[in-house]
Amino acid sequence: MATLKTNTLTGTSTAGSIAVTGEGNSTTTNLQQGLVKSWIKPAADLASISDSFNVSSLDDDGTGDGGVHITNDMASANYVILGLTQDGGTTTFNRQCDITDGTQAAGTYDFEVYGLSSGQNRTNNDSQAFLATAGDLA
Repeated sequence: MATLKTNTLTGTSTAGSIAVTGEGNSTTTNLQQGLVKSWIKPAADLASISDSFNVSSLDDDGTGDGGVHITNDMASANYVILGLTQDGGTTTFNRQCDITDGTQAAGTYDFEVYGLSSGQNRTNNDSQAFLATAGDLA
């Protein structure tokens, strides 16, 4: 088995495009298209970033409301945001995370973390959010 060591991969026909053969050896996928472009794990109180990739900052827009600022912008506002939240260790109080309507732009988006209990929704600062983006970088 050979080992390849490099700091940079560049496509031969197009510098930013590398095709990777799939597991069945009959199809290919584009390497850049398949990569997550940013991710963040904010602290539950939105006061700090626990860990992140390609995220420059986080802002606290109120209880359970936050804003993510991407370091290297996406190509447009047409990208996918994946979001999850921790359940808080109870089966009687579920949580969800959503993207605030109208806030998604090439370099930023806002999100909200909700607690769902007895049919009532409320934003809260005691939930962990996990967010990632996929799509084209600028």
